[in-house]
Amino acid sequence: MESSVVKGRLVIDRRRLLAGTAAAGLVAAVAPRLAFAQASPDSGRNATPSPNGTSLPAGEAGWVKYNLNTITSDQNLSIPNAGDQMTHEFDEYRPWTTIGQFRKEIGKYVDADVVAGYEFYVFAPIDPTDPDADTFQQLPGLDADEAEQLAGGGPYADDASFLTALGQLVSAEQASLAPAFLASAAAPEASWIKYDLNTITADQILSIPGAPEQMTHEFDEYRPWTTIGQFRKEIGKYVGDDVVAGYEQYVFVPISPNDADEATLQQLPGVDEDKAKALVAAQPFADNAAFLAALAGQVSAEQAALATAYLATS
Repeated sequence: MESSVVKGRLVIDRRRLLAGTAAAGLVAAVAPRLAFAQASPDSGRNATPSPNGTSLPAGEAGWVKYNLNTITSDQNLSIPNAGDQMTHEFDEYRPWTTIGQFRKEIGKYVDADVVAGYEFYVFAPIDPTDPDADTFQQLPGLDADEAEQLAGGGPYADDASFLTALGQLVSAEQASLAPAFLASAAAPEASWIKYDLNTITADQILSIPGAPEQMTHEFDEYRPWTTIGQFRKEIGKYVGDDVVAGYEQYVFVPISPNDADEATLQQLPGVDEDKAKALVAAQPFADNAAFLAALAGQVSAEQAALATAYLATS
């Protein structure tokens, strides 16, 4: 209980700043750029692409999620374990209005763990006037309790009032990503940000659902992180596997193309077990460019474009 209070105290100033912006009716206009305006002093160096074409500061990598109501066949096929059947099923049940609907309908064809894997690549658009905690929890930074709290405050009169409430629960950077998830935006894609475990800050750690103050120490203690297996082993000493898996949605271990194992390579957007095996079999690579060229043959162009930010700088 104490750790959650500490978490709230450490990020509250940024949340209140965002809430004031939302109240002024400006969130929808500035949100796509807010995260990048808050860049660290060295953000001008090693800037990397984000899903919406802007640049992310060093230490962050982008991830793209597709709107289930507009996802194309090619985008569908870029999702690990989503074959030709899902290009039909994802389309058949449109319009998707809640993530529970998605879990129920797609769960008729594949196991729950596979559906959960799909969810890291897709989202059901969020309608603030129709509160649903599970659907709200698709937003970056929201845990189950916060999603319930947010839903309990609804229905919301408009997007601005919803974003104001959200801004009290997540970091400013996470809140800045939220407008693209809203049904009113009808955005075909939404951005997600992941943090480099070797440079992640205490505030960034505390913005991760389920990460108590203890993790600001543990994430730092084991640096440098070199494989995702190392992260799972060391952090798994303190929390369950399901919690570690939740953390992994927000962080990554930098990838050295010639040293990376299959599990570490599967951190890359679009890379499943078979694709990771093919990349390992192709080692060694002459340089990062050669690795990225090989990766481009395995994933979509959009996913490959995001990969540079996941690579170790040395």
